[in-house]
Amino acid sequence: MPSLLDISLLVGGGMFLPILLPCFIQGPLQTFDGILPGVMDSNYLAHPMTSHIFLIDMGKNLTLVLLGVWAYLQPSVATKKGVATLMSIQNLWAAFVAHGLASPEMLGCSLFLAALMVAAILLTAPDAKAGKKK
Repeated sequence: MPSLLDISLLVGGGMFLPILLPCFIQGPLQTFDGILPGVMDSNYLAHPMTSHIFLIDMGKNLTLVLLGVWAYLQPSVATKKGVATLMSIQNLWAAFVAHGLASPEMLGCSLFLAALMVAAILLTAPDAKAGKKK
């Protein structure tokens, strides 16, 4: 039976799939312009650096999906905890940038609660050696 840590790895990685699938089908710039039309004018969309940045972000999202699946398949609890920690730090940073730096609404309390939830999952995950006797 999968542990809470296993489930959180799959859910954490799977949260990127809804944006990744349209990006693979249409391309990242077309997907962005379809979701938020008119936010970026044609000069920005046509610039090579914009495409470069969006492709980097799409690659990061794909890496997080694959990393979550890979960690789920690993037998080591320590490896799973390490991957979950790194994924959580990246996601908290993205949330801070999106809702803290780039938003007029400071969501510091929400980010703090999300960090507490991640810490609770990581601290309560059973170690692989817990049931073994020396």
